[in-house]
Amino acid sequence: MRKLHHLKAQSLIAAATVTLLATPVVTSITTAQAASVTPSSALLKKSNGYYRTHARALGKKYKLAFDAQSALKKNGKAVVYVNTKDKTLKQSVKLAMAYWNKKLGKTEFTQGSKKNHTLTFGVSTAAASKSDQSDAWWTPMTKKLDVRWSYYTAEKQNIGISMTNQLNKAFYKQYADTIETKAKANLAAKGITTSDKDYLSPFNREASNVETSLPAYTTLKKDVCLVKSTLANEGRKYEYASTIAHEMGHVMGLNHSPNKQDLMYFESGNNNVYSFKKVKAGLSKYNPITTTDKNRAKLALKIYVAAH
Repeated sequence: MRKLHHLKAQSLIAAATVTLLATPVVTSITTAQAASVTPSSALLKKSNGYYRTHARALGKKYKLAFDAQSALKKNGKAVVYVNTKDKTLKQSVKLAMAYWNKKLGKTEFTQGSKKNHTLTFGVSTAAASKSDQSDAWWTPMTKKLDVRWSYYTAEKQNIGISMTNQLNKAFYKQYADTIETKAKANLAAKGITTSDKDYLSPFNREASNVETSLPAYTTLKKDVCLVKSTLANEGRKYEYASTIAHEMGHVMGLNHSPNKQDLMYFESGNNNVYSFKKVKAGLSKYNPITTTDKNRAKLALKIYVAAH
């Protein structure tokens, strides 16, 4: 599942000391090519003077939203106050910060406190509407990164259903013929044949007995229980880590990318979180941030620091 995320543009404000960067850049995302929004290594080595002089042009070319950088300190870093009691969401926030810190090669995001922070992560109980179906958003004016609680709570069940369906499909694909053949043979041994008028009822009962007697069925039950007790929530943890990392991209000043593979694409998602096998094996090495995401973030931060 891919979900919509957005930057609340109506709340964008410009810092009074950075009037040069006051206007957010909004450009089409339908015609640009991948290379056009990927800053080169050479561009990332320019001087502060260069970034100040060419800020507007760079913002337009690489789809940057300078007004969204309201939560950054003068050194370009952000301190996050995690205002939720949900343990899994707390883990998702930590993962999201770790994704960016690792890719950027520095500590861009750190966890703060209620008294010491530059932005607040929290949950919103606002209901979705026809005009706003997003599951998370960044609001620069209030310096708040919100996750929609109703979507978050429902997603654990969605992931659980997906994983359980995968397990059932794999089981019946492998054993359906075996179950049918053995059930018919068992009934035939009792003198019950397919020509009998009420054959379907005893066949279903016998097929159920055969199915539950298979060693693989015991494994299936254990796996389904594992989904319910652990893996569905684990999948949701990684899904929302990507979701929150996307919003943190907005915090650093990134508009949406035209490239579907990028974390900053306007619809972001991680199909791995719906896979029983992949979540069970572990997604600890997964990082959704692409080279384009990383280089755009580096450029946005360099321009911000140069202007401050």
